[in-house]
Amino acid sequence: MDSLYIVIPAYNESENIEKTTKEWYAVVERHNSSGTSRLVIIDDGSRDNTYEILRKLSENMPLLIPIKKENGGHGDTVLFGYRYSLKNDADFIFQTDSDG
Repeated sequence: MDSLYIVIPAYNESENIEKTTKEWYAVVERHNSSGTSRLVIIDDGSRDNTYEILRKLSENMPLLIPIKKENGGHGDTVLFGYRYSLKNDADFIFQTDSDG
């Protein structure tokens, strides 16, 4: 079966991240017949509580993988997400922005 990893880089998105996460989580759930699809949201060193919101959401969303890393910019964070996805055997990777 095919696994889909949706990668979302996030930086200071506390106002948008819950809505965006819920919207994209539903997509991952629909494409998870193999049980290996994931929503990967990478907090790129936010100065707000974006990561804390993601950690709280992940308590009830087992397909959500919140990752926190030092700030490296948008491109660096997207590549980080691609590498993470490939390392975890993603068959397909889709990237979108965190602002909804």
